[in-house]
Amino acid sequence: MLKVGKIEYLNTVPVYYGFIEGVVDSSGVEFVEDVPSELNRLLNEGFLDVSVISSYEYIQNSEKYLLLPDLSISAEKRVVSVLFLSTVPIHQLHRKDVWITRSSMTSKELLKYLLREVYGVEPNFYYYSMKENTLPRNPRAVLAIGDDALKLMKMKKFPFVYDLAEEWFNLTGLPFVFALWAARRDSYERKKEEVISFYSKLIESRNYGEKHYEEICNKYAPKLGLPEKLCTSYLSCLNFHLGKKEIESLKVFSRKINRVFQPEFIET
Repeated sequence: MLKVGKIEYLNTVPVYYGFIEGVVDSSGVEFVEDVPSELNRLLNEGFLDVSVISSYEYIQNSEKYLLLPDLSISAEKRVVSVLFLSTVPIHQLHRKDVWITRSSMTSKELLKYLLREVYGVEPNFYYYSMKENTLPRNPRAVLAIGDDALKLMKMKKFPFVYDLAEEWFNLTGLPFVFALWAARRDSYERKKEEVISFYSKLIESRNYGEKHYEEICNKYAPKLGLPEKLCTSYLSCLNFHLGKKEIESLKVFSRKINRVFQPEFIET
């Protein structure tokens, strides 16, 4: 049995939609759902064979992983679901309290880089979990991702909203890659045929999902309390492929956080 990590956010539903709808066979696969940071840990520690993981996790621990080709969660110009929301302009946050979700690694590192190097501010960082309800009632500024970001944006409590993909694009002219799909190297050595077979099915599932955004939003928007139009607009901002521009962006990001990025892929 291949153990596969699956994020519980709307932004990965298109990739898994073929499996969800039963159009693509999922026999021989056990899906494990959790937030991105926890899936990073589970794959890193060997509790999963394959998972979507943060690009930061891959860059930091690439010796453990092999990437699945042509798969990512990326966005050019805006992503909508990775937001820095503030009650004051960003340049007024020096030494002020900023709350960061525990659910993300990549977004946290990107935000810290932008605040420090682009805006020249160094806030006091605190961490929260929406699940554990540890976000203060009236935070001055907060980094939110996924469905939580969409819900906070809809509430319109924060007059200043910064889309981190847009901030990155303004800085580099490149899309930002938030997540990748990877297999553990040792799992790949032991279960090569299973990993390759699952990869083929995952591509088939993603291709199916990309053709059914309206159907996905019709089903998931009510569950999230979001307008269908917002849901469809959001999914249209996302890119689930991994091409030359995305790889170049990963290299730029890795240099900015003083890491080395040299992608290695499974055979297909």
